[in-house]
Amino acid sequence: MFARLRHNIRLSGGCVLLMTLLCGPPVAAVSDSSFPLLLLDAGSGRVLHERATDRLWYPASLTKLMTLYLTFEALRAGSLAPDQALKVSPRAAAQPAVKLGLRAGSTIGVQQAVTALATVSSNDVAVVLAEALAGSESAFAVSMTDKARTLGMRDTRFRNASGLPDSDQVTTARDMGILAQRLYRDFPEYAAVFATRSFVYDGVNRSNHNPILGQYDGADGLKTGFTCGSGYNLVATAKRNDRRLVAVVLGAEDRQSRNREARALLDRGFRDSVTGAPSIEERPDRASGPAPVVLGPGVCGTAVASSSSSGAIWPIKSWGVLLGIYGSRNEGGRAIARARSQLGGLPRGRALLLQRDMERGTSWKALLIGYRHDNVGQICLRLRARDIDCVAQPPVVMNLPGYGKR
Repeated sequence: MFARLRHNIRLSGGCVLLMTLLCGPPVAAVSDSSFPLLLLDAGSGRVLHERATDRLWYPASLTKLMTLYLTFEALRAGSLAPDQALKVSPRAAAQPAVKLGLRAGSTIGVQQAVTALATVSSNDVAVVLAEALAGSESAFAVSMTDKARTLGMRDTRFRNASGLPDSDQVTTARDMGILAQRLYRDFPEYAAVFATRSFVYDGVNRSNHNPILGQYDGADGLKTGFTCGSGYNLVATAKRNDRRLVAVVLGAEDRQSRNREARALLDRGFRDSVTGAPSIEERPDRASGPAPVVLGPGVCGTAVASSSSSGAIWPIKSWGVLLGIYGSRNEGGRAIARARSQLGGLPRGRALLLQRDMERGTSWKALLIGYRHDNVGQICLRLRARDIDCVAQPPVVMNLPGYGKR
């Protein structure tokens, strides 16, 4: 499967850091570092190590593992064909980054869509698949939750196909372990897609976000996820001597600790025996009603907005909103002007255009900055109500090297 697409796959030593946070309702962060961990022997279903396994957590882009599960089901059933062209709706094209940048009215093949979702976690592609399979993303989310119940993912609720923040969309480390196990058990013919190190789309080579691939012996999947609410998530799998392990890390404070925890879990699993370990299906009884939603650490900080309207801005100490990435400075400027005109009595922010020199030419990031963590959500809600894209940007992201020219 996907043989033609693999002709375009090239290994890449580069590392691409792409983080995004779509604004949501104000949330409280967990102050301790006891984020959920799970180590699962995928063959036997035995849990070799766990911590806070049933604590509710935001899945972020781990959500796309269920989107892929339902896509694989459709491919097997014949309701989707590998070479079928899927139409890109305006809603899909308008999804915030990370995305391929699909244009409304264009098409993408199912093979390409699956690889893009598994490899670079494209939000626009997630919506394309959702709409193709269920007619709308909201209907698809119902199917996702129904499938979660069928698979034994008792505590997971889905509200979208991508993992963009929604306060009702939650999961647990145990449920993510179950989903990872079932992906390999139920669809072995598609396992190779999770091991894809990079792929070429529209002339651009795009690298897999999974840091374990190529850096851990036997690693061959699965997926990362990040929002400020969830922290840094990873479901990683490795196989040695016909034994497959699945490591789940939810809510790490940074990429380094996430990767370190996943490696340590896998190392431990390949050393230990499954004898006497409990099954993944064995879970403690819980009082009726859902457990309280618990979010990841405050990984994005809470910097106070600067009141200055002139002078140097680096480092940026405030939150901002990304309005889009445009092909020219003028387009970016028009996007900023339109957004500010729709804010009414809300703070209009400070205009910021950042130049990015990419392989395919120069592009411009259009932002408004000068917000706080406790009012940026209100700004985004207003803009989204006016059909204007809005992606909240914490200062730690905007100050990253390479985010834009200083």
